[in-house]
Amino acid sequence: AAGGDAKALFEIGSRYAESRGVKQDMAAAAKWYEKSAELGFAPAEYRIGNFYEKGTGVARDVKKAKTWYQLAAAQGNASAMHNLAVLFAMAADGVTDNESAAHWFQAAADLGVKDSQFNLGILAAKGVGMKQNLEESYKWFALVAKTGDKDAAAKRDEIAKALRPEQLERTRAA
Repeated sequence: AAGGDAKALFEIGSRYAESRGVKQDMAAAAKWYEKSAELGFAPAEYRIGNFYEKGTGVARDVKKAKTWYQLAAAQGNASAMHNLAVLFAMAADGVTDNESAAHWFQAAADLGVKDSQFNLGILAAKGVGMKQNLEESYKWFALVAKTGDKDAAAKRDEIAKALRPEQLERTRAA
């Protein structure tokens, strides 16, 4: 860590966060995560973003959370993509950006994040942040329903009723 190794800095942060070998200290964890994140380590960028979003070990700062999530998301961190999408959708900083929310839910959904897949189903059904597409909505709800999610199964069945028979057949075949 003394040599500036991002993974080592992250590990120190994790030890403080998880009380492994040291007394739990979320402020210390945040300090080490941020040092690692400043070196571009995506897991640390995600973790410090999460700390800023929730106000864990640092003062809550949604703007900083978004910045760190964006950096981690740009490196392919699916959890950061999902959390970033939620912040955009929920107007956590007072600004709703449904197009950005849809973009990041799509990216996370493509990487298998079930909550993003479910949320994308909702956005596609309502045409929020994207063009309304009931077939796309059905596809996402069906995918999540296969994991045993009863809410997704109910949404899938609800969307199926709104589709024409040929649309439903085409969607089920895809």
